[in-house]
Amino acid sequence: MAQGSDARAAGRLAGNPGFLSARFTSVAATVSNRVLAPFGLRARSYSLVEVAAASGGLSQRDIGRILCLDKAHVVRLVDQVAAMGLVLRTRDPRDGRVWLIRATPRGAEVAEEAGRALDEAFAQLLRRLSATELDATMTTLQRLAFDLEDSDDQD
Repeated sequence: MAQGSDARAAGRLAGNPGFLSARFTSVAATVSNRVLAPFGLRARSYSLVEVAAASGGLSQRDIGRILCLDKAHVVRLVDQVAAMGLVLRTRDPRDGRVWLIRATPRGAEVAEEAGRALDEAFAQLLRRLSATELDATMTTLQRLAFDLEDSDDQD
């Protein structure tokens, strides 16, 4: 079945934002995991290293909130990536009960290299979008990902 006919065959789902985002997420995860494999990473483990590198260090709770992961998943992911030497746990000097997750120098390098590889792969994936469409898409995705989370509380 051709792509255009896939959209027609999807019926009502072709206009359902949950279905469309899940379908794109599946495509994006496949691309991400293929690109990240040479780095020994998958989409989730890369995301952890990137957040740790970009932030200079965050609590496991904050990482879970940003990556939409539960506490147990974050702990397992941190254990996995720490074993690779890409992040380390340090106690928060302001609150000794809190672990901060920081990228190691190697982790920061890997985050940078893997990030560039992902940028190239997604540029290729999204090449059919004009610059205006791409900008609007990214703005919309950022809004959906970060700005609408609390929308139920504001009604």
